[in-house]
Amino acid sequence: MAKRLVFVLILLITNLLGFSQNPTQDSIAPKRPSPTPSLPIDSTFVSFNAYPFDSIFLKASKVVDTTTFHAAQNDYLQQGNTIYSTLSNTGMAHKSMRFNYLNQAGFDMTLPAFAALMQNESNMLSYLSVLPYSEIRYLMTVGDLEQHFHVRFGRQVTPRLLISFAFNTDYAPATFNNNKTINNAFWVNAKYITKSERYGVGAYWYRNKLEMQENGGIVNDESYTSHTETDNSVIPVNLSNATNFVVSSGVGLEQYFNLLSKKKPQSKKEKITIATDSIAPIPTPIDSISIDTVVSDSIVSPAHQEAKERKFTLGRICHSFNYQSNKLYYNETSPSAAFYQSYDTLFNSRKTTDTTIVRAFKNTLKWSSLGYQKHNDDIPFYLYAGITHGLYKVNHFDYLEEETIFARNYNQLSVNGGIIVNLFKSTRITGQGELITLGYQIGDFDLKGQWKQFIGTANKNYGVASLDAELKRQSANWFEESYYSNHFRWKNDFKAATYLTFDLKYSYKSYCIGLKQTTISNMIYFGTDARPTQFEDMFSIREAYLSFSQRLGRFDLEGFACLQKSSNEEVMHLPLLLGQLKFGYSQPIFHKAATLHPSITVRYFTKYYADAYMPATRTFYQQNEIQIGNFPFIDLSVTLKVKKAHIFLTYNNMFLLTGNYDAFIAPHYPMRSSKIFIGINWRLFN
Repeated sequence: MAKRLVFVLILLITNLLGFSQNPTQDSIAPKRPSPTPSLPIDSTFVSFNAYPFDSIFLKASKVVDTTTFHAAQNDYLQQGNTIYSTLSNTGMAHKSMRFNYLNQAGFDMTLPAFAALMQNESNMLSYLSVLPYSEIRYLMTVGDLEQHFHVRFGRQVTPRLLISFAFNTDYAPATFNNNKTINNAFWVNAKYITKSERYGVGAYWYRNKLEMQENGGIVNDESYTSHTETDNSVIPVNLSNATNFVVSSGVGLEQYFNLLSKKKPQSKKEKITIATDSIAPIPTPIDSISIDTVVSDSIVSPAHQEAKERKFTLGRICHSFNYQSNKLYYNETSPSAAFYQSYDTLFNSRKTTDTTIVRAFKNTLKWSSLGYQKHNDDIPFYLYAGITHGLYKVNHFDYLEEETIFARNYNQLSVNGGIIVNLFKSTRITGQGELITLGYQIGDFDLKGQWKQFIGTANKNYGVASLDAELKRQSANWFEESYYSNHFRWKNDFKAATYLTFDLKYSYKSYCIGLKQTTISNMIYFGTDARPTQFEDMFSIREAYLSFSQRLGRFDLEGFACLQKSSNEEVMHLPLLLGQLKFGYSQPIFHKAATLHPSITVRYFTKYYADAYMPATRTFYQQNEIQIGNFPFIDLSVTLKVKKAHIFLTYNNMFLLTGNYDAFIAPHYPMRSSKIFIGINWRLFN
């Protein structure tokens, strides 16, 4: 009897300790809904993670947005809390009106002017679905037959193999001369985890092809603002024979191996044999009793004991390989046009076929403290450290010799690491950093940190306050440092720029308000001559912002606003205020067999000297002559939801109905013409 009491006491203490170590219990962090559907299984429940394996173990899966409120979006640039300065057609170069710095530490393979259009490993998804999941989206415009076709697919091929892919094709004929776009993108990824979950491997491939006619903007803005000519195709433009081709593709492999197995075999000392006061035989065969349901009077045979799961592991070793190729082509059959005459002397006055090819090979080896458990944003402790080697090749084509003779090769070695600590079940501290230790851009670094404080209790959540900080030293990238083409040639020796950012914000449910400041020294930017230059001093950008999303009965309301100011407006041009407000209403019809959802979206920004665009280098550069802004974008949509399908009708840019044509989205690039879109978004499960 005494042994039985001791065992019961030990069992009780063990359970209490296990309860106290559960990070979701008695926590003032808000409870997170599990992405796993409750029984009975909803076969239409689809969630997703980012591609990297760490995303699965560190972050809660997100649920695919099936709401009617966002179904009618018809432009990549309508996503995110910003407004873009862009050109006069869909799928062209763009720049955020809200200050951001897209360039990454180390060798830079980003293409900032096309970032929102690009599909790659940073934004591809891995879908999790009980049944194969497909999403088909098609929309077109009335009249000029602009067409967009998008496909998403994900399925669990076997219990441990997941495959996901997406395909986009966008065709937008021009309303202005020489302004057509044809863009295609495809990505596919697969993940496999062994039955023991000790080893996992994933692979991906993507390809983007952007084909854009470049007209350099209209020659005379008044020819558009006066609206004496209703046919935009006859308004003179600066370039009639220029085209940009951008082909960005990549392939990669990621794998991990846990240093210890998920379960440990029990030694003889760990096997438990429980004595009983009764000598009567056990009436039920032990084989028919689960190990979890054995009563205290039962004697457990060592042969039927299962290995225990480890409470602690030695972490995992991770390896990844990435290859990326950016091919940039600029074709011009009239290189002597007046648009180019203020720039470099032409090598070839008959034809421009500028070609730049950039290739990157990267290998990363790291150790992390992750094991088998998935933590859904609440991991008590996480640590990783790694090393990355990169080999980069840049080639330019010389038109005088008609061969590739200007080539550069770069080697780069960096160390990186990060940590996550959850303290007192209410405070989360995150840090990560990277330092270039050898080769190209040696000494550059990027340090990021976050303090997140949950306020309230799990049952009474009063929001989250967080402070983000980042310190970055960034040398000039290969493009800012040296470039060679028919129209532009430069070689620069810039100092490294330094960026220090603090972002303080408070979030409650779907409301967020924040203050942000970025201090920059030795900033490298493109000046009024469309060439890279440097401001060898310090200045700052301050920003106050808010965003919200609210549903009240059948009404939906969503929006954001940003107030920003630069301490040196000669170097950094920004609109003082920009924002967006979307309002919608849902009305069940046909005895609730369908839902009708009208909505209106308004976007606005104040006047400012927006950057001009140079097609020959695919960059935005500073100008001080023309201001744009102080007019609204107004889109009206009506969406009909029938089962899993959304059918919608959208009228874009209703502001032009007022007769005010002083509406430009970039210098010399008028606002996109008013169009009526008809589309369908259909989710399939089979």
